[in-house]
Amino acid sequence: MISPSLENTMKTRPLRWMLLLVTLLYASASWLQNGFPGNYWNWRHELVLLSGVLLMASMSAAMLLAMRPKWLEPHLGGLDKIYALHKRLGIASGLLLAAHWLIKLSPKLAMALNWAEPRLRHGPRGLGFSLSGFAKEVGEWTAWAVLAMVILALLRAVPYRFWRKLHVLFAPLYLFGAFHSVVLMPASLWLTPIGMLMALLMLVGSGAAIWSLTGRIGKTRRFVGRVEHITQLPGNQLEVVCQLGRNWPGHRAGQFALVTFNAAEGAHPFTIASAKRENGELRFIIKALGDYTQCLANQLQTGAALEVEGPYGRFVPPEGNAHQVWVAGGIGVTPFLAWLESRLGHSQPLPEVDFFYCVERASQAARLDEIQAACTATGVHLHLIESASGQRLSASMLPEVDDVWFCGPKGFAHALESGLASRGAQQPRFHAEAFAMR
Repeated sequence: MISPSLENTMKTRPLRWMLLLVTLLYASASWLQNGFPGNYWNWRHELVLLSGVLLMASMSAAMLLAMRPKWLEPHLGGLDKIYALHKRLGIASGLLLAAHWLIKLSPKLAMALNWAEPRLRHGPRGLGFSLSGFAKEVGEWTAWAVLAMVILALLRAVPYRFWRKLHVLFAPLYLFGAFHSVVLMPASLWLTPIGMLMALLMLVGSGAAIWSLTGRIGKTRRFVGRVEHITQLPGNQLEVVCQLGRNWPGHRAGQFALVTFNAAEGAHPFTIASAKRENGELRFIIKALGDYTQCLANQLQTGAALEVEGPYGRFVPPEGNAHQVWVAGGIGVTPFLAWLESRLGHSQPLPEVDFFYCVERASQAARLDEIQAACTATGVHLHLIESASGQRLSASMLPEVDDVWFCGPKGFAHALESGLASRGAQQPRFHAEAFAMR
C-alpha cells in the first residue's frame, strides 16, 4: 500500500516518477536479455536506447497533455497544472534529445581518450534502400527541428502569435520521431513490459498528434458569442462583458477560459471574473501586460464576435466551513471577484474568510467598490495592502488557517509559500494557479 505522503509526491511530481518507472523497466529488460554491459560499445548501445525510450515517453506524455484532456484535470490539479507539466515535459524532451545524440556521437571522443578500441564492421555495407538507414536519417533531421522548436518556445522575445503557429509543428515532428523509434527499437524489447508500455505511449501520442493536425483539440468545448460591454478600468485594465447565450454550459467561480478575440492572434487564457449567470454572460478583466493585451483596448469593439473555449481549471471555492485566507496580487483578484459573487444570495452559513488584496494604489484596484460591497454583504474581512504606501504582505501577517488561496505574480507566491513553510506542523495548504501558455 502506498503511503499518503508518497502518493501525494507522485501526484505533484509526475514527470520524475514517469522517468524513473521507464528507466527501471528498461534496465530490467536489458539486464535480463543482455546482462551487464561489459565494454564501452555495450554501454553506448544501452544508453542510446535508454535515452531514446525516455525521450519518446516524455514526448508522448506531452502530446497527450496538449489535447487538454478533461479527465486528467482532477488528477493533476487543473489545466494550469497540466500546461505547466506540458512545459516541463518539453524541456525534458529537449535535454533527453541532446543526450541521445551526444551519446550517439561519442565514439570519436571515447577512442581519443582511450576509453574504447575501434569497432570492426563485418560484411559490406548495403547499397540499396535501407529502412533502418532511412529511419536514422529521419531521426537526425527531426532531432535538429525539435531542438530548435524547444529553444524558440523558451525564448520570451519570440511573439506569441509567431510561436503559436510554429508550435503546431510538434505534431508532425512527433510522428517522425515515433517512426524512427518503431523501426530502430530492437525487436526483442517489444514483448517486454517496457516494449508494451512504449507501444501504448506511442499509440496514444500518435493519436494525439493526428487529433492536433486535424484541429480537433478543444473543439467540443468552443462556444461563439459577442462582446456586450467594454469598460476601461484604472491601472491599464479592461473589463469585457461577453454574451454566449444558452449554449454556454456554465462554470464554477474561479475557472478560466481560452478566449479568441482575433483569429490571427489565437486563444489566450483569461480568468472568468464572474460567477455562473443564467443568461450565459461572462466577464473578463484583462490587464495590459504584453503586446497583445496592450493593443486590445484599441482593437476590441462592442458587438464583435468572439470564441470562448472552456471552462477549465480547478481554482474554485473550497467546500466546508473552515476559516480561509485569500490573497490576490494585482490582476490576480479576478477569480476572487467570481468567488465573492458566488457567495451573494447564500442563505446557509459561509466560511470565515480573510481576504488580502495587494495593489500598488487603491485607485488602481480593479472594481474596488464592488469588492468592498460584496465583502460587507458576505462577511469577508477585506485587508487592502498598498505597496505605494510602504505596505508589504508577508506570511507572518496571515492568520493560522488550513488553506491559503493565492492568485498573483509567481515570485510573490514563492515568497509567501516559503514563509508559510516556517510554521512547520501548522503550515497551511497553499493553492495557486500556475497557468502559462508557454
